[in-house]
Amino acid sequence: MFTWLRSTWQDIRELPTALAKDRDALSVIILTLAPWCILMVRKPDLNDLQPLAGFFGFVVLYWLVFHRQSQKPIMVKKPRLEIAVALGLVAVWILYRVGEYWHWFAPPAFGINACSGNGDVVVLKMAEMVIIPFFFLLALKYTLPDLGFGWNRSAWLIALVPVSAMIAFGLTHHPLVQFATSSACFFFDAGLPEEFLFRVFLQTRLEALIHRPVWALWIASFIFGLAHIPIDLHGSLTRWPDALLTAFTFQMSAGIALGYAYRRTRNMLPLSVVHMFIDSAF
Repeated sequence: MFTWLRSTWQDIRELPTALAKDRDALSVIILTLAPWCILMVRKPDLNDLQPLAGFFGFVVLYWLVFHRQSQKPIMVKKPRLEIAVALGLVAVWILYRVGEYWHWFAPPAFGINACSGNGDVVVLKMAEMVIIPFFFLLALKYTLPDLGFGWNRSAWLIALVPVSAMIAFGLTHHPLVQFATSSACFFFDAGLPEEFLFRVFLQTRLEALIHRPVWALWIASFIFGLAHIPIDLHGSLTRWPDALLTAFTFQMSAGIALGYAYRRTRNMLPLSVVHMFIDSAF
């Protein structure tokens, strides 16, 4: 334990110098913080920075635990084809959400009334973001650990820290039954499908294609925020300033934090649980 503390302290002391020399990391940090600065100019309320502080703490936690462990590379078989499929799935979902909120069509109905009437959307999202890409990647001979389904005890243990914090926060702001129900819904409506498509599939293929992991993380997170704009607009273009800020502050920063953790652990399921509680708690 003493050896770990001493080596970690040494790494912390060297971190500012390492970051100063890493142009990719500095650029991504600036691009990530820029929307938050705009938010503070438009609405100077420090309470709005609480999610950013939480995401920063999340990244620090995973860095402290995993920074000395080697990062397992994903051996992508057909990077161009796979990135095209991943981006295609994201584009289809964005178009679906735009059409849904602007009433371009009647969404398909399966008669599932769970999750506050959003059960039909949950089914579609699971099919589009999990089932289709999962079987596509299985057809390319990927294994379950390649797809983020490996068993990593340390990944589960460290996830207990943010999960406990989110549960405590959620229970202080929501009734128990409501919080438990919404958490279960958010697992299938956000946690599992979004972690699989944006982290397991998209981010890793960007890593393989551009060979710059920090930029792959940021690009995947930017697209993650972009995909939330139709929801943030909720069918009204008059909301666009707030919608853009929400997408590129809270949602993009959440994507960066979760994407960083996935790069360190290559284990999707605990991060799906963390994602679930972020959405249900806030």
